[in-house]
Amino acid sequence: MILEKDNASRCARMAKIKLTPAEEQQYGAQLQELFNWVQQLSTVDVSGVELSSAAQAAYLRPDEPVTNPALAQAIVGAFNDKEGASVKVKKVL
Repeated sequence: MILEKDNASRCARMAKIKLTPAEEQQYGAQLQELFNWVQQLSTVDVSGVELSSAAQAAYLRPDEPVTNPALAQAIVGAFNDKEGASVKVKKVL
């Protein structure tokens, strides 16, 4: 994957940090190296490798939605500020 020239500056804006042009160039090159490494890893054949116990823990339950309309209504009803079918909450940082 080849990164665009301004990806480092976009990442910096999302992280709310300021970079000098030299830092943008440096971090852009580092991001490119990281993506090259990830691309290299994605070519490795892992079809015969079993999951470790830590990875298996993520698969203990089926990923199925909970369908309990009464519970959903109770949770949504607990919020004062609503917008359509969504509830609004204070920003948590």
